[in-house]
Amino acid sequence: MTTSFNVDFLVNDFVARVPHVSHVIAVAADGLLIAANHELPREEAERLAAIASGLTSLLAGAARSMRADPVISNLTEMNGGYMFSMAVSNGASLLALAGFGCDIGQVAHELADLINKVGPALTPQARHNMRVDY
Repeated sequence: MTTSFNVDFLVNDFVARVPHVSHVIAVAADGLLIAANHELPREEAERLAAIASGLTSLLAGAARSMRADPVISNLTEMNGGYMFSMAVSNGASLLALAGFGCDIGQVAHELADLINKVGPALTPQARHNMRVDY
């Protein structure tokens, strides 16, 4: 079973390893923050978790209405960089923020790998069983 420490470690490792990625958060299916990289203040991480949860829900609803579900990922280009959102099958998600210098394909590939590692830990029951303290 993936522990809170492992999720924290993997999220921080992701930011350290993947060029131009500034922040990554893991969000449970119920919208609560599971983990965030250490450079991201907790208040901002929780705000991003709410954004990620809402975005995941909106995209899932749009995909269902077009009979094109499930949503795999979403890439948003903003003035200051990119926001990557990837859904886990149980409604949980990962959100990453990256600068324009990033390799979009690499970030997406690495996020998919991260989901395979932490996905089971992002259920509400797993969150309840873990000590959430980054």
